[in-house]
Amino acid sequence: MTKHTLNAFLATSITFINELATLCEQVGADAKEVERGLKTDARIGPRAYLSPGTAFAGGTLARDLMFLTGIGAAHNRPTHLLSAVKKSNDAHRQWTRHKLQSILGNLCGQKVALWGLTYKPGTDTLRRSASVELCEWLLGQGVSVRAHDPAVKILPGGLAQKVELEATPLAATTDAVALVVATEWPEYQFISSQKVMSSMKASLVIDPNRFLVKTLGNDPRIRYITIGKPEKPHGQ
Repeated sequence: MTKHTLNAFLATSITFINELATLCEQVGADAKEVERGLKTDARIGPRAYLSPGTAFAGGTLARDLMFLTGIGAAHNRPTHLLSAVKKSNDAHRQWTRHKLQSILGNLCGQKVALWGLTYKPGTDTLRRSASVELCEWLLGQGVSVRAHDPAVKILPGGLAQKVELEATPLAATTDAVALVVATEWPEYQFISSQKVMSSMKASLVIDPNRFLVKTLGNDPRIRYITIGKPEKPHGQ
């Protein structure tokens, strides 16, 4: 029971800061500053699971969360908080989709690049990958998808015929109107903003976890969108 509870608490922490991050975007606050403030409180601490970013995936955290809500259902005991964590996390998984639609409008016929397909760096596993889910959704919107992942050589199922899997990151961004940084592979940190700008048709980069904030995020020519931070006027 302790193990299940620990993971459920971590899942709750992630969902808590992500929900606050979406509010920060609306009111002009930076969720990373809010995170730093929270962690200065001795009752929370610097190692708390409170970093705004993407939703947690369907691995251990989700499994243990569902285990506890299942206990509640089996014994007719409501789990209002734990059930709401799953609902909020599921909604947060749509963040990138909402940003693409709100900025680009009608996506049909557009070209979008994805950097990273695996569910995390350092593996070739595509199971439970939010990036693969995003690919499928983009294709359903009529988007032409180009992707790169250093560990993926063959795409599964129907994606192989629909997604252009490129050999290099810059090949994936060629003529794209948007780049989504989906998996935090270290090699992406060494690609200059100038090369990305020269390759793309438009300068929109969606980087939910601020992975490339020191490179692409520091170039005022790039419209850099991330979770929990209001967008600066483009070009500033």
